[in-house]
Amino acid sequence: MSDTDSMFPDADAFIDEEELKKIVEDTKQKILVFGVGGAGSNTISMMAQKKDMFESESAEVYFIATNTDAQHLKTINADYRFVIGKELCKGRGAGADPKVGEEAAKESSAEIDNLVKQANIAIIVAGMGGGTGTGAGPVIAYRANMNNAITIGIASTPLEAEGKVRETNADAGIKNFLRATDTVILFSNKKLLEMVPKERIDAAFSLANSIMMDAIIGIVESVTKTNSVNTEITDLKKLISRKGIGAFGVGISDSPPGQRVKEAFQQAINNPFSDVKIRDAKGLLISIIGGPDLASSEHMEAMKLAKDSVSENALIIQRYETKLEYEGRVKIILFATGIKSDYDNPNNTDISFDN
Repeated sequence: MSDTDSMFPDADAFIDEEELKKIVEDTKQKILVFGVGGAGSNTISMMAQKKDMFESESAEVYFIATNTDAQHLKTINADYRFVIGKELCKGRGAGADPKVGEEAAKESSAEIDNLVKQANIAIIVAGMGGGTGTGAGPVIAYRANMNNAITIGIASTPLEAEGKVRETNADAGIKNFLRATDTVILFSNKKLLEMVPKERIDAAFSLANSIMMDAIIGIVESVTKTNSVNTEITDLKKLISRKGIGAFGVGISDSPPGQRVKEAFQQAINNPFSDVKIRDAKGLLISIIGGPDLASSEHMEAMKLAKDSVSENALIIQRYETKLEYEGRVKIILFATGIKSDYDNPNNTDISFDN
């Protein structure tokens, strides 16, 4: 018997490099990001063009544009483009009718199931108030949830100028989204325009898409990036088990140490993109991104700010990442869940997700 055999009697149980690579490949998280309807597809189109920002050794991220309007899909960048409700809508759209969008998604439920059954995490991005996003978004989310994917909705609400009908449709759509997902992050277009009142409307919506991309990157990186302190998919499950509305905030500061963490945190906690308040959250993921100069005392300061900003019973999960390009800066991303809102009774809707 060799020295190696005597030291490791079960050496046959060891695996070689190729086998280890295969195991790692098989354990990659599959993350599907659906853009549903016109607004949702526009949002993920921008993200698909910057896919390298989502790349990770431990995850595969796919962008799927979904619409009833085939002409609009031709303009969209995505890994996959998917026309739903071909028989019902003939590729011509849902006519701003959420019921048509809902039925279109139900018609295509088998194809949707084939997609979502591969997912560990499904993120459904949709604008609320129109036909396809409002009607089909919750159905696609439901199919993902029923296939055991962590399901997160990201919904934008209409402008006041778009009228009462779209506002009423949006309210019903958000309630349906809440029924179908683990949590829904809301972005208010009204709040957005209050922030940038002098910007052209296309520039304002481009900013909104950029903010949503930050939210999705934050969620994806929280479970895929290898860092000194990192969350895992089980942590994400705990966080979204708080249910309710979710919120997202981001802050960045290049002020001197002693000021920058507080400044970045205050920007993030005073989330200007939503009508709900992160301070009311039952769960909070805080991501701290800084350069090699970010001191451990600054990490502790960020955690104390988080602890003092939500209820004492809130679940707080942290992750941090060191990036050379953040030398002299700090970025804080907050993902909050379990926030009470006017949508707290999502069961009071009449949608049936099954065919």
